[in-house]
Amino acid sequence: MDNKRLIRYCAIAFGFTWLLAGIGWTMGIDAEAGLAYMALAAACMLGPAISAMVCQRLIDRAPWAGLGVNIAATRWRVLLATCAIGLLLAPLYLLVQHVFGDVLGIASFGHAEVSNSRMVQAIQELAQQLGREVPASGLNALLLDVPGWLVLVIIQVAALLSASSLNLIFMLGEELGWRGYLYQLLAERTALQRVGITGVLWGLWHAPLIAMGHNYPGYPVVGIGMMVVFCLLAAFVFDWTRARSHSVWSSALLHGLINGSAGGTILFAWGGHPLVGSMVGIAGFLVLGAFITAIILFDPRYRAMLRSAQPSA
Repeated sequence: MDNKRLIRYCAIAFGFTWLLAGIGWTMGIDAEAGLAYMALAAACMLGPAISAMVCQRLIDRAPWAGLGVNIAATRWRVLLATCAIGLLLAPLYLLVQHVFGDVLGIASFGHAEVSNSRMVQAIQELAQQLGREVPASGLNALLLDVPGWLVLVIIQVAALLSASSLNLIFMLGEELGWRGYLYQLLAERTALQRVGITGVLWGLWHAPLIAMGHNYPGYPVVGIGMMVVFCLLAAFVFDWTRARSHSVWSSALLHGLINGSAGGTILFAWGGHPLVGSMVGIAGFLVLGAFITAIILFDPRYRAMLRSAQPSA
């Protein structure tokens, strides 16, 4: 690994995102600022991609192919498997929250219920937060014949369509960096080492947004540590799909699926502690742990990559 190139990449990626977030913070923008924060967060996501492109093309004078953008090289079977993982994340998270929160009675996990009544209540609560009133009678009439599970399926399909189209562009803002340039830079390391380095850097890169209340409201410091753990676990799955698909597009698709489907869980999950009963809390850790276990057990080729350097691209 070239330490100078790693430091240079991190300096640009972190510098761009942290400076932009700092400017937003001085302007009074935080995670509760609505559209202003959404625009700020979207802009911050460009940091890794900008760094990757500057380092790859302007400094290293290397071809674009090194970032894993060659669509023709993509292994489509792995891409389909990645879609399956992304689509299952939210339903499995709801299952974990239901088992630990409702069945086992661990209050910090909150509750989960895929039903019409829960949808109606969640929509009313969201409307109240926006300062609007939605009559329950109107909602009941609208959603009476739509089963909760069908709404969840529709949300997942919408997330897939979004992740494979418009949302894919924004996800490349991160993935060109973490699973593009950084993956290339760490290609001579074992997959386990690559996951460790990428996961920690990826988690720390989120620090300013976490401090502004993103993902872990009320826990600006502990939340940063939790985000590092989440990114370490997620980096394993992301590295698997990047290595086995030979393409950054699969990790960008997975990223989009996670972001797109997570929002739908607010219709069916409630009451969880931010550090425990959330997609980026302990409940999410358990789901990612299940996928990591499945990858290790059922993919011997990637299991070998974990122990020895076997660059796949």
